[in-house]
Amino acid sequence: MPLPAGSLRIGVLQAMAACFAWAFAFIGPLILSDWPGLAVAAGRYIAYGAASLLTLWLLHRRGQVQLRDAGLWRESLLLTLFGNLLYYALLSVAVQKAGYVMPTLIIGLLPVTVSLAARWRQRRPITLRYGWALLLILIGLWLAQVPALDALGSLHTTSRDERIGWLCAAGSTLLWTVYGVMNAERLKARPGISGLQWTSLQGTAALPFALLLFAANRPDAGHDGADWALFIAVSLFLGLVTSWLANTLWNLSSTRLPPSLLGQMIVFET
Repeated sequence: MPLPAGSLRIGVLQAMAACFAWAFAFIGPLILSDWPGLAVAAGRYIAYGAASLLTLWLLHRRGQVQLRDAGLWRESLLLTLFGNLLYYALLSVAVQKAGYVMPTLIIGLLPVTVSLAARWRQRRPITLRYGWALLLILIGLWLAQVPALDALGSLHTTSRDERIGWLCAAGSTLLWTVYGVMNAERLKARPGISGLQWTSLQGTAALPFALLLFAANRPDAGHDGADWALFIAVSLFLGLVTSWLANTLWNLSSTRLPPSLLGQMIVFET
């Protein structure tokens, strides 16, 4: 049954807002360029996990969430590993090794890859109108990056670190493509779970892994108090705004938009 036009408009606005918040994920690792990329990812998800744990506790006290569903926790854990921890760990390494230009272009393919994957899962054909929409997205992505790519190419040849960064960006694109489709499917399969609950379950599931990741990638003793203050501030913004708030908006949008259209909304992140 088609969704009302008003619901679709709200879903589009929620997806756009989520993407604007997600865009800071590319900037955070550049601000913390002196920190290991995996430590940046760990800081983000420690903050996200702490906010999610507090949210779940408040929801549980109000009787709005059931925390004893083992299947729900398994799904949350699998999805958060794909779409949060592993995805952003690869993205952070990609940005720090290759800059933001090529990783942004590679990950910018997500509107196409997620939309095509969702359409394939639904066994829906590729229509002419749909094909034109994807082609326009690809052309727009290319045009947006041409000046930066030209400048990059004129400065130097490709280094080993850049190639590693591009591979990490490709890996993160693959991971989030799987996550984007499966997250929307599992959320719609559980109509009793709200977008806020779904976000907080995934964030809480990520918390212990984020703590282990930070312990395994602790920075050296060369950082002073100002460095730590900046790290904490960026981690809090990444965790609370770029993860908790943005993921909640995205999950709310996932209940309003068809998956193939939802995938195209990711273009606003780029």
